[in-house]
Amino acid sequence: MAVTMKDIAEMAQVSRPVVCAVLGGKSTCRVSEEKRKLILELVEKYGYQPNLQARSLRSGKTKIVGLLFPGFHDRVIGEIMSELYRCLRDAGYSTLISVWESLDELDAAYKSMMGNKVDGLITCDYRKELNVKNIPTVVYGRVSDKVDCIAIDYHTAFREAAEYLAGLGHRRIGYIGPKGIRYESFYEEFSRNPEFDLSSVAHVGGLSEGGIAGIHRLMENNTNKPTAILCHNDAVALPAMAEAQRMGYVIGKDLSFIGLDNTKESEISAWPALTTIDTFIVKKAGMMTDMLLARLNDPQRPFETVILETKLIVRESCGPCKPQKTKRKK
Repeated sequence: MAVTMKDIAEMAQVSRPVVCAVLGGKSTCRVSEEKRKLILELVEKYGYQPNLQARSLRSGKTKIVGLLFPGFHDRVIGEIMSELYRCLRDAGYSTLISVWESLDELDAAYKSMMGNKVDGLITCDYRKELNVKNIPTVVYGRVSDKVDCIAIDYHTAFREAAEYLAGLGHRRIGYIGPKGIRYESFYEEFSRNPEFDLSSVAHVGGLSEGGIAGIHRLMENNTNKPTAILCHNDAVALPAMAEAQRMGYVIGKDLSFIGLDNTKESEISAWPALTTIDTFIVKKAGMMTDMLLARLNDPQRPFETVILETKLIVRESCGPCKPQKTKRKK
């Protein structure tokens, strides 16, 4: 039978409020050092666990943070949630996860989260109209002056990639991935170089099947095939690169690839290893946790937006552009 606070109090010959004070409750009881030591020894000896539900009723806090993200199919989202779980656990918080597979399910996911008394929320698709309880929130991937945010500097990322590919002699640049902020940043930065031909675009989903469909769209029945391809993320780039190999292309010689996010698979699950753009998954999970904890400790503090820099990780999937064959004049 589990030991209760009452049991600990009786064994230490003190009142329950004294035990509560020693274990970090809100009691203002003064406790001698001798009694404090005895109480802690009894707690350890008998494995006493505080009643978290009762504590939350007293404090109004649950020590639970909600993670609201789209599905588990995206490798990066899964890794971010894993890192958030670790960071929050180390800070003394439990996590509650709610996901959606499509936008139609987003409303239900929010309602599920709001129905559970979470202290805070971390999400990548904030909808103020759905957050009816105005729970302290950190938003990943968006910029707003109405909520704490963390976003990626994609413009710098693609500017660095453009300079790198230009230096390798590439001019016909393809893109595989959905429309959105990543594609818009890619197009804006690569358009700065008038020598680039950006006509080869395959707007597909941001998962592995999109990469396979996209590479066929770019390389089949296309008289102006790209020599280098940027992808929405590593999850698209890796299968696209593998499919290109099955089609007979030598990666790094006939065709170069750049992914985005620097997942573990980009280095160890393909050959040649994938050149990619590091968005620092572990670092941003820690920063989102810190931002939320700061908001919980000081609800009136000004809203904060952090823009994370990126870094191009050069590996073997990129190489110099092969000289183009030209027909001899008769």
